[in-house]
Amino acid sequence: MAEHNRAVPPANLNGISRPGRGAVAVVKPKNMRGTLGRLWRMTKGQRNGLGFILLLSALASFASILSPYVTGKAVTAISGGDGVVWVLACLAGLYFTDWLVKFLQAFLMASIGQRVIHHIRRTLFDHIRTLPLSFFDRRQHGELMSRLTNDVDNISTTISNSLTLLLTYGFTVAGIFGMMLYLSPLLTLVSLSGVGMIFLLTKTVTKYTRKLFSAQQKSLGELNGQVEESVSGMAVVKAFCREEELERSFGEKNERLCEVSIRALICSGYLMPLMNVINNLLYVAISVLCGVLFVGGRITDIGLVTSFLLYVRQFTRPFVEIANIYNNFQTAVAGAERVFEIIDEEPEPPDREGAFPVVHPRGNIELRHVEFSYVPGQSVLRDISVKIPAGTQAAIVGATGSGKTTMINLLTRFYDVSAGSILLDGRDLRDYRMEDLRAAFGVVLQDTALFAASVLDNIRYGHPEALREQVYSAAKTVGADGFIERLPDGYDTVLTHGGMELSQGERQLLTIARAVLANAPILILDEATSSVDTVTEQKIRRAMLKICEKRTSVIIAHRLSTIRDSDMIILLENGKIAEQGTHEELMALSGLYARMYRTQTELAD
Repeated sequence: MAEHNRAVPPANLNGISRPGRGAVAVVKPKNMRGTLGRLWRMTKGQRNGLGFILLLSALASFASILSPYVTGKAVTAISGGDGVVWVLACLAGLYFTDWLVKFLQAFLMASIGQRVIHHIRRTLFDHIRTLPLSFFDRRQHGELMSRLTNDVDNISTTISNSLTLLLTYGFTVAGIFGMMLYLSPLLTLVSLSGVGMIFLLTKTVTKYTRKLFSAQQKSLGELNGQVEESVSGMAVVKAFCREEELERSFGEKNERLCEVSIRALICSGYLMPLMNVINNLLYVAISVLCGVLFVGGRITDIGLVTSFLLYVRQFTRPFVEIANIYNNFQTAVAGAERVFEIIDEEPEPPDREGAFPVVHPRGNIELRHVEFSYVPGQSVLRDISVKIPAGTQAAIVGATGSGKTTMINLLTRFYDVSAGSILLDGRDLRDYRMEDLRAAFGVVLQDTALFAASVLDNIRYGHPEALREQVYSAAKTVGADGFIERLPDGYDTVLTHGGMELSQGERQLLTIARAVLANAPILILDEATSSVDTVTEQKIRRAMLKICEKRTSVIIAHRLSTIRDSDMIILLENGKIAEQGTHEELMALSGLYARMYRTQTELAD
């Protein structure tokens, strides 16, 4: 299915990352309110728990807010010598309550957050499997993996950690401000000047460091891309003796990443020390002012001074944390938008009302004036009309990009025709139930697809109920039993993802055995021999002759020698049928097919 990829522009990979504390590379959401509304709807069933967490956040803030006030009362009590034990007991109770509430908060949030993420991840994956093949063809697989993993993880982290902290800090700042106003409006006004300086500083530093962290992520992406290419293509690198060039290129990218990372981290590192300087200066200024007011008799309660100074310490600290949390929150919401973009994709069209089941199909296939394009205005197939009678072995040949694989995609309804119709046993494919229709086809695609399971389970992927003896028979039919028995555990050998420990030809034999075992009435082979040696090709050819008996088969092949015995050969050129007939008939025409065959024969000799 590679021939149409040229017409579909590659999708951009929008990764989300967190460079570190002090400055965050923020990805802003497009619609904060709408996305938050959808996330809220996905918390259905967990809202009682979220309400309880909100209450716990308020209690945790209350304990933090009240502690400095009680401490001041303790100082006053100590200076007066009255009620010391009671005040200290209250203070100890507040600290214990603060610990207990925060523990319960973290415990509940972890449980609720993971349940919500479980629901989001399941919803996303369930929807992905319903999407049409066209969706996957126009997107990079890495991008989809990023949305299913990174974006969902960002949401998980925000729900589990940032949300509770944001709630707690919000309550804390509001409560402390109220207590400071209660204790001394004058000192509160002085404290607000320091808060304004903090806001201005944070905004200035973050604006600059955000650009640096963006450059860091770009450099990191380039470096990771080089590493991935180098590891996957190391054989080619060594074959062409490009190790030194590879090392030089890596060194340049690594150096560039190092330089921009140092600048980003140094600039972001300025923030917290400057914040501490402002906090300390504000604390000193308030302390001096309290001393002046105390000496002047404007303040007579030493405990009030103690409480207010403690509140000053607490008041400014949460603002930077809130800024960082809010940035993470924005990034998570942007990630949620990317997840919802997938969920909002249209699934495969549902079966038509009253769709017919496919019962004992004979295998008569007819294409009537079929037109198709992946991109509007760029036709891939044009006015294709052909009949393939039941039990016929039909071969489709042609140059790369002529539309061969596209015809297979239309027969299996991976795509629907743009115009015209395709009939199976006299009925339009779109009138059948999709599941029944695809079950009628045994398909071997050009790109082998093996899974991280045993060889046995890979072969019976399309027929899970098959007995071991049936699997053995299918493997023997295509000549795969020899190399399977040489594997460490034979048919019970567990393959890695993709079966990378096998050769390309061996992987192809397993996929052909899978199609044989499925025993579908219609067989489709898309370049089944494209990646095998001559000996294996002959094995597959003999197997094809056997398995294609008494069933309709459609074969795509580049090696014309493998389809000489086909009942009909269809030659495509520029999306149209250029020639059609048996091997002998087409050779007699001395047209394009004859030239292609003679060229291949001469090259083989």
